[in-house]
Amino acid sequence: MRKQLAEAQEIEQYLLREMPVSSRLVFQARMLVAPALREKVKYQRKTLQLVRWLAREEKRQQLDQLFQRLMQDTSFNNSITSIFK
Repeated sequence: MRKQLAEAQEIEQYLLREMPVSSRLVFQARMLVAPALREKVKYQRKTLQLVRWLAREEKRQQLDQLFQRLMQDTSFNNSITSIFK
């Protein structure tokens, strides 16, 4: 289990560009000779993209809720709507 965790952390460092250049080059060479590693990198990249998308969606919902609360304030609502008249 520790080996899998260490490998996942290494892949994440690679994807987030947190590895030193020399380590990146070694990792890329390992991906060239190990199709299984390439596959793991591909899936972890997809996972990171999904996490980012979900975080953006959550922020979008929070901003929408904030906007709805602000628009309930009459003075704020009048100020904003007057800008776009």
